[in-house]
Amino acid sequence: MKEQEKQKIKDWSLLGPVYVNRVRFSLASFYIVAVIGSYQTATALQNAIYFVGITAMFIYGSIQASLFNKGKLNKIFPRMFLFFDISVLFAVTASGLFTGKENAADLIKAPTLYALYYFYITYSAFLFSKKTLLACTYFSALCLVALLAICFSVGVEFKEAIGVQSMKGTIAISNEIFKILFLIAFGYLAGSVLDLLNRMREEADVKTHESNRQRVTMENKNTILKSVGEMLAGSVSVINGVVQNFNTQISNQALSIKEMSELMLSFSDSIQTSVGNINNQDDQIKTANANSDSLKANLISVSDSCSTLFNKMSDFRILGDSLSESVRDLDQRLISVSESQKQVSEVNQIMAEIADRTNLLALNASIEAARAGEHGRGFAVVAQEVAKLADNSNENATKIKNIIQKSNKFIQEGVELALKSRNQSSELQKGYHELSSVLSNLKDKIEIQKNTNLEMLSSLTKISELSKRIAEEAKLLSSDKDDMLGVVANMEASVAEVVKNADIIRENIYKLEKQANNLAED
Repeated sequence: MKEQEKQKIKDWSLLGPVYVNRVRFSLASFYIVAVIGSYQTATALQNAIYFVGITAMFIYGSIQASLFNKGKLNKIFPRMFLFFDISVLFAVTASGLFTGKENAADLIKAPTLYALYYFYITYSAFLFSKKTLLACTYFSALCLVALLAICFSVGVEFKEAIGVQSMKGTIAISNEIFKILFLIAFGYLAGSVLDLLNRMREEADVKTHESNRQRVTMENKNTILKSVGEMLAGSVSVINGVVQNFNTQISNQALSIKEMSELMLSFSDSIQTSVGNINNQDDQIKTANANSDSLKANLISVSDSCSTLFNKMSDFRILGDSLSESVRDLDQRLISVSESQKQVSEVNQIMAEIADRTNLLALNASIEAARAGEHGRGFAVVAQEVAKLADNSNENATKIKNIIQKSNKFIQEGVELALKSRNQSSELQKGYHELSSVLSNLKDKIEIQKNTNLEMLSSLTKISELSKRIAEEAKLLSSDKDDMLGVVANMEASVAEVVKNADIIRENIYKLEKQANNLAED
């Protein structure tokens, strides 16, 4: 973007208004100096017109500069402002003509007036427009004619005589007409020169455009060439890296092939060892199969024994239940006997009391017999016999009491033993149930073990078959060992040749990379 702006600024058709504006500000500054110098001699009207004209020049000159800086300046404004410059000069000159005919004649005769119009016509050529230049020329000539008309109106005399130029208040009309015609001729001459300059500028523009086009083409080609060189250098660098990586991988592959060769030898020895181990494993599997058959028979025997034991335990549990029931009946009967013994003890107690009372009655009878004397001897014998009977009854009651007490003791011990037997029978029944449960679990586990043993036998059979197959394949691998070692040797030789070719490619790539870098730098 900046390059384009610089190109636009270098275009003289665009720089023309800038130089015109610079000249305008210079003239305005010159007018200020002139006004200051003639301030005392000029009239108030002249000074006011001078001030207005200079101010107007600064105003529209600033407007043109502002439009140019903003990029909004078109072709109309610079041309219009040129006519404003000529108009300001005309207005300032016209104001001076009204100060008197002598001043008006001297002002018209002054070469400065015509020099300024020539000056305006000259710098109008900066716009590179012949039409604008001729328009300014004719407008300047018109202004000069108008100034002559004003001079005539203020009383200036137009004469054709020798020394008229030195006369006060007179003007040689032929000289003024000649000046105007010369001004118009100068305008046409400047227009011809401007045409020549425009043609030269157009030719220069064409040559410059062609030169710029060729320069841009060369720069593009140079850029493309550099880009290609850089891309080529990058690609060569990448290829070099790939080749180096490939060379490294090939070297590693060569080492790997060497290690693989050593590994094949070791693998062959391992195969031989594996064949022997597989044969040993097959023998051990056969032995395990034989042991498994024996284990199977033992498991079947143990399972049958457990079934028989379980049945016996069921019978023992039934007998235990019957024994427990009998013990409970015995306990009840002993309790009944104990109750009967209590009743017997009560009867024996009554008999003891009867014996005591009978003994007391016999004693009373003996006493009464003794009192009766001879008449009471028979009664005394009866009393004596009754006393003996009472003593015997008392003695028998005592014996019966002792027997009852012993019987009660034995019955109590029998009750306790029956209770203990009943408790033990309950514990035994509980043990029978627990043992039956254990035997049932043992029977299930033996069944599971039997099934597991059958599966293990099947697995051992499969392993035996697989071992035979592996042994056969190992023998085949061992027979193919020499062929594989030959293939590995050929691969090692091929890899060595590839490494050699890779070194050659790397050297050529290095040369190509160096040339690509030189191309990118140029």
